[in-house]
Amino acid sequence: MASKRTSRASRRHRREISPWMILVGSALVIVGGLLVMTLTRKDAPATASSRPVPTLAGAQPAAVTLSTDFKLPGLDGNVALADYRGSYVLVNFWATWCPPCRAEMPDLDAYQQANVDSGFTVLAVNVGEDRATVQGFIDANGFSFPVALDVNSAVFAQYRRESLPSSFLIGPDGSVVKAWEPGALSRATLERDITPLLAG
Repeated sequence: MASKRTSRASRRHRREISPWMILVGSALVIVGGLLVMTLTRKDAPATASSRPVPTLAGAQPAAVTLSTDFKLPGLDGNVALADYRGSYVLVNFWATWCPPCRAEMPDLDAYQQANVDSGFTVLAVNVGEDRATVQGFIDANGFSFPVALDVNSAVFAQYRRESLPSSFLIGPDGSVVKAWEPGALSRATLERDITPLLAG
């Protein structure tokens, strides 16, 4: 008789504890899963497809003073930003693997051609790719703007950006006039933000 009572009490005790154990166990599983996801995202190496490349650009004033000058090898000899003093230059950081970069380039090229008489230049700074890759892309698309090769990404780091494409409008005195958040520029954005400066 005593053993039956003990058995019933034991079953009742298990029934009372069981829901708590389920709740605690579920909470531990959820917290553990979130922790693993966070660590995985933090430690995962960046690849071309995983790099952040937002598709919408809004013009923003430059938040910091940058050391804008640089000299890099280009597809047609060395390229120095100082050579463009006295004119507006759109420094555009890009790569061939970046879809928004490729999407904006026809507009950048067309805008430069339309405003070349105003002394405006698009200076396309390729980030991290070899000469053959860049040359093949430019030749295949017939773009006319000068291209610089930032093979080790040093100038990109100098401009304090992490995502492509990124663009900076450099004024005649060499200072940053406008900076756009990473994302593709459209012809409408260029007309809105740069044309009044060229006309003024």
